[in-house]
Amino acid sequence: MGKKAVSIDTNKGIILLRDTATKPGAGRLFKMTRHQKRAIKLQQLRDDTLSLNVFVRYAQASLNLDISRQTVSLILREFDLVSVHRGGGLGIWSYITYNDLKPLVFFNGRLYSDKYIEILENNLPNVFEKFSSEQSKKFLYQQDNARPHTSAKTSKYFKKKHIKLIPWPTRSPDLNIIENIWSIVDQKLLKYSISNMAQLEEALKTVWAEISKDVTRKIFQSMPTRLLQVINNTGYACCY
Repeated sequence: MGKKAVSIDTNKGIILLRDTATKPGAGRLFKMTRHQKRAIKLQQLRDDTLSLNVFVRYAQASLNLDISRQTVSLILREFDLVSVHRGGGLGIWSYITYNDLKPLVFFNGRLYSDKYIEILENNLPNVFEKFSSEQSKKFLYQQDNARPHTSAKTSKYFKKKHIKLIPWPTRSPDLNIIENIWSIVDQKLLKYSISNMAQLEEALKTVWAEISKDVTRKIFQSMPTRLLQVINNTGYACCY
């Protein structure tokens, strides 16, 4: 894809992108909707350490948009936001069981091992206390391979607490069912007008409460199909 000329119609909330890779005068105009721009804005509110390159990749993978760093910068400026490396943003953590979603936990900045262990220590016992000690021994905890999850300090914590982990393959969001929950949350958030982290936190609490037990159960029930698809695809991603 060649370079794009960019113009903004702020009254209509639309960015026009013209593909200039073809013959002169034959550029293809397409509209970037307020919905798509708001999705990019929400990513920045969640983590203001993200670089412009990360936003470009997000737009390509999640919004099917081929946009430039300049376009991302224009979008963020339209919302009075910038992409900088400050180590801030609103962090969100939670976990799900077959029966329901558990409360959201908010934190500021990046997630490091100490913060992750603190979150686990304050929240996982609430699950275990509802079951007998024998039942609790059968629990398996699933997480991805983010650095705070797999650090030596965190691994020592899991061993000390006798928490059994499901071995997890790298780069497997298609098998991580909480990713489906986050996708639902992202879609629901797009209907809100959010300008700061306080508004984002309140909106997150609202949309989180809207997700029903039926939704979480259906996602859990999809796991056998997901695994079968991965096996049939000789290890490649499933369609979830």
